[in-house]
Amino acid sequence: MTETFQGRSIVGRSDAESVAIQVLNFIVADVDRIIQFRNVTGLQPETIRTSATSSHFLLGVLEYVAKDDELLKAFNQELKLRPAAILTAIAHLSPEPEMKPPDEDKKADATPQLPRRNLFH
Repeated sequence: MTETFQGRSIVGRSDAESVAIQVLNFIVADVDRIIQFRNVTGLQPETIRTSATSSHFLLGVLEYVAKDDELLKAFNQELKLRPAAILTAIAHLSPEPEMKPPDEDKKADATPQLPRRNLFH
């Protein structure tokens, strides 16, 4: 099932960033939530404003929310944003796993294997 937010499918990076910005706005709109967020992250209001343009920061916001069941419930109730939509957005913002350069694989394959002897003959 494709996850949606505000009637749109979350199908790419920009959709995931939109979800994260809405989530951040939701957190910032409540004094208790923003204090808790700042306590956990150590960020100051100025830092939050400047960081909000970074997809890495937005990924961190979504990961923060994904660990808090009460926040997930609040999003579902107030924004009609299901936890699965948060996870979908996280997947779109997560960096791709780094691939090993081809040379490293060749080095590992080039190492000769010593013959194994059975010591229990």
